[in-house]
Amino acid sequence: MPTALTHIYLSPHLDDAVLSCGGLLHRQALAQARVVVVTLCAGNPPAGPLSEFAQTLHVRWAADRSAPAAPVEMAAARRAEDLAALADLRVEAVHLDVPDCIYRLNPATHWPMYASEAALFGSLHPAELPLVRRAAARLTTLLHGLGRHRLYVPLGIGQHVDHQLARRAAEVVGGIYAYFEDYPYVAREGDRWPNASLTQAHDRPLTPELIPLADADLGAQVRAVSRYASQITSFWPDLEAMAAALGQFAAHTGGGTPALRLWRAA
Repeated sequence: MPTALTHIYLSPHLDDAVLSCGGLLHRQALAQARVVVVTLCAGNPPAGPLSEFAQTLHVRWAADRSAPAAPVEMAAARRAEDLAALADLRVEAVHLDVPDCIYRLNPATHWPMYASEAALFGSLHPAELPLVRRAAARLTTLLHGLGRHRLYVPLGIGQHVDHQLARRAAEVVGGIYAYFEDYPYVAREGDRWPNASLTQAHDRPLTPELIPLADADLGAQVRAVSRYASQITSFWPDLEAMAAALGQFAAHTGGGTPALRLWRAA
């Protein structure tokens, strides 16, 4: 008798899987499937001062706190938000130890590699190639331990360097079941999406597959996203705007009926 199937989502950051696939996570968990979100960039920042850019993000993430937390405390707070969100969805969490790109230092110079908004959405730094291999090795070990599974990974829409890192590491590992659209970046693409350069893997085209979502799925996603208090103002003015945007995007994706779109190898 075959072992139970595990749905595994590779999330670049501590919110991306829920932002992009929260409704599907809820639907799968409700069907009694085992669902695991593996967050790649969930590690602590290295010791030392932050770049000015990282400091501005910490001020934003402080939300209603009187002052930003220390870097290690901020990372811990974000992991706690993720655990709360995934517990709401009845999904398991695995946090890997890669620091967010805003903390990563060039090993040759010890200077931050991504110290501006432009750098965040530029090319993956050449010094990160060994990190791609290390992340792939860590993911390989993890997947073997989880047994029979389906692996879902980000397309990398928006070109955030950590999303590029996650996709590249997963493609080194192989065995990807489906790619998901990176929200909210996909919503910002408008008529520029789908992008043919992203909807292919290993020179093979990917085929879109619509997954209908029930109102309960969307409601669960909204509640889970609200757990990421430090991140809400990065994308929306408030929780009401977040809920409206998620609903509107799901309806737009499904042509009037809420849905999520995956991309799979033909």
